Amino acid sequence: MAQNQVTGATKRPFGFRDLLGYFMGDFGCNMSFTLISSYMFIFYTQYIGISLTHYSIIILITKIFDGINDPIIGAIVDRMGANKKGEKFKQWILHGSPFLALAATVMFIDAANWSYPAKLALCIGGYILWDVTYTVVNVPYGALSSVMTSKPSQRAALSNARSWGYIIAGVPLGILIPLFAYEQVTKNGQTASIFRGERLFPIAVILGIVSIIAFALLYLNTEERIQHVQTEGEEVKFNYFETLKAFFRNRAILGIALASIAQILFILGGTQLHQLTYQMYFGDGTLSSYSILTQIIPLFVGTALGGTLVGKLGKKELSTWPLIGSIAVYAFLYLVEIKNPILWIAMQIIANSFAFGLTIYTWGMVADAIDYQEWKSGIRNEGSVYATYSMLRKVAQGFGQSFVPAAIAIMIPTLDVKDAATWTAENSLAIRDMATLFPLIGYTLVFLCFKFIFNLDRKTVAEMQVALGRDE
Repeated sequence: MAQNQVTGATKRPFGFRDLLGYFMGDFGCNMSFTLISSYMFIFYTQYIGISLTHYSIIILITKIFDGINDPIIGAIVDRMGANKKGEKFKQWILHGSPFLALAATVMFIDAANWSYPAKLALCIGGYILWDVTYTVVNVPYGALSSVMTSKPSQRAALSNARSWGYIIAGVPLGILIPLFAYEQVTKNGQTASIFRGERLFPIAVILGIVSIIAFALLYLNTEERIQHVQTEGEEVKFNYFETLKAFFRNRAILGIALASIAQILFILGGTQLHQLTYQMYFGDGTLSSYSILTQIIPLFVGTALGGTLVGKLGKKELSTWPLIGSIAVYAFLYLVEIKNPILWIAMQIIANSFAFGLTIYTWGMVADAIDYQEWKSGIRNEGSVYATYSMLRKVAQGFGQSFVPAAIAIMIPTLDVKDAATWTAENSLAIRDMATLFPLIGYTLVFLCFKFIFNLDRKTVAEMQVALGRDE
């Protein structure tokens, strides 16, 4: 191989501290990511007053711009390599975290009384600032798992820990924020659930402080064990275009990337529609507090079932076939109008429980796909490979976050999200239909990607790790 990898002999064995530290990484990332992905749309359209059309254009352009940053950051990380402590990725996470926390608070400055151009400037500038700082932290964090261990069972455990970090970060945001952010207001004899955006800035400050602490715990509790050993006289060379060419020949990374794009565009993008469904169709935005159960309970189910089955069946297998259940449940929700919010939430819990593999094992599958590129190309550039994957996710996030408001504006032209008088029964029902159709399409596309494109089943992963000299 062009490069040699060794497992650091002086590093402590992989254990619970690594799982705790890696958990803290996604917990820290989602102190801002979950806040922004859940509330930026409604904050800037309903509270600040930016039009749906302008918001869609802003998100699309800024996300594409940010996606370009990912391979640039990944290339810089690969080119700079490890510091004297042997840390290639952890150093970026530690030093970038305070700037990420600061950028997240800028996003929720109360600009409701500013001029419209100033509102646009805050939305554009603040989002670009947050996106860049998030990239500096998240790209190294995503690549970190690939150098912590090569054992499939331990990578599955890291992916599980990352999923729990995402969920546990979302618990206080998902349960508490709607209780503070929504208020029942009666005007002209009509009662509506109104979003109080001015309350989000102090929340963002608190969450920023929590994120810095979480990233510090990641730094203290994780180890980078797989390191590149540069032979004497070897010249450090890096060509991102060669890495990119190999990336698009890597069937495994393309499969997981396309599945992630479908997940972001339709499944995660649909969460904005669910938020509006609670507010408009069910008439109570605080019901969003209970929607966190649609993520927590499936993760418990997946942890209980997956822990015993992943070693026997494999990550791909557990992530693919159960999705048929998710597809069936959302098809039922689309065809049958449910007016009871508790039943609506219960059906989502069932649908998402079938998709536990997608939630738990995605990141482990990404780490396997990084190894697959090394196996096929003989070169390991985990920072750049992950950054390219992350770039595609960012572009999908841009399209997803802009696609939803654009779809609302096109498909429901009489709906004004700022004006409760337009939240008619017909418009509210249309929002509800979109909230079921989006995940139905998403889960179908993910199933097709896992079944027909992603090629790392349990047998192939075992063969690959033996070839790379990292078998258990």
